[in-house]
Amino acid sequence: MSEPVRELQQNLFGGLHDFHVERTATLIDAVRQELGDEILDVIQETGIDRYGLYRWHMERMLSWIDGLIKKYGPNALDIMIDKQRKVRHEQGSQIAGESGKNGLEDIIPFFTYGNPENILTKDDRQATIKATGCLAAKIAVDIDRRDMVYRLYCNIDQDFVAGFNRDLGCEIVQTLMDGCDCCIHRIYVKE
Repeated sequence: MSEPVRELQQNLFGGLHDFHVERTATLIDAVRQELGDEILDVIQETGIDRYGLYRWHMERMLSWIDGLIKKYGPNALDIMIDKQRKVRHEQGSQIAGESGKNGLEDIIPFFTYGNPENILTKDDRQATIKATGCLAAKIAVDIDRRDMVYRLYCNIDQDFVAGFNRDLGCEIVQTLMDGCDCCIHRIYVKE
């Protein structure tokens, strides 16, 4: 993160995020030191409102994107989408490089979230995979921002796959954002 962006984040949040993260860690450490490591399990069981946290971040991001588009036009969004595409491509490439494997079989777990029941069809040339738990899609539908969120999230899945292996392709068959009950991706070996 560049220094001007770090300063902007600090000004926007006023250290509030860092304060709460540090405060929580300090309190947990104090209790753990007195009562032992099993308190970590108790805290883990209390869970977190991931939807609420994710939604807050998404609404905040969309708000400043709207402000940039209003001032600079749609090119501002295009710049962000181009950056996201490059980031996802690099992530796919990095993961494949670290694992030393980048075949069709190797990318499937990234779309099934490790659950083989999400594989609808599979052979040596393609796999069709469903996903139902996308928080970005649920939030996009709830706040009626499907188009922009699709462009920032779903539409870059192809870039991840291309980074993972340029001989693989990704077709987005349907999405939760389209009102479907699940997302379906077809990952295939290019001809």
